[in-house]
Amino acid sequence: MGIMDMVINNVSKKLNRAKKIEMEKNDLPINETELIERREAAENLIRNKSLMSSAGAVVPIPGLDVGIDMKLMTDLIEQINRTYGLSYKQVSGMTDELKQKVMVTAAKQGSEFIGKRISKSLIAVIFKAMARRELAKQSKWVPIVGQAISASISYYMMKRMGLAHIEKCERVARTLIKDAAA
Repeated sequence: MGIMDMVINNVSKKLNRAKKIEMEKNDLPINETELIERREAAENLIRNKSLMSSAGAVVPIPGLDVGIDMKLMTDLIEQINRTYGLSYKQVSGMTDELKQKVMVTAAKQGSEFIGKRISKSLIAVIFKAMARRELAKQSKWVPIVGQAISASISYYMMKRMGLAHIEKCERVARTLIKDAAA
């Protein structure tokens, strides 16, 4: 996986260089405008990762796309968390009271990824979802048409997973904004 990780990271850096919003450490959004800016940045990230996922699915080597998708999903979740100020590192640096609010709000939203280190057990959750998708991608054995179908499914699933995570991050951020205003 070393070469694959290197290729994915290099492509990702080049795609994200065009439009990248750097967030300061522990920088939670403080208003709706910041939330909109962060959503745009996260959606751009999802689009890029989805394109990379579909490109990996076109390669006619069964199983390669699973490894690529696992890496892309892990990176995507971590980067979306970082964009919203909700990564493990950022949450760990918060005050105990704020950290508690983040974790309780994330738990209420049903997110097991917000504010936590992405570990093997969390990747297993992702992998189970991907295994279901793989059954649908067995059309890869049909030349050209199967690869196009596989690429479309990869793009759609990566985008859907990313957008769902954005929604959870936004709900947590909105709750924190409301609590800070009250």
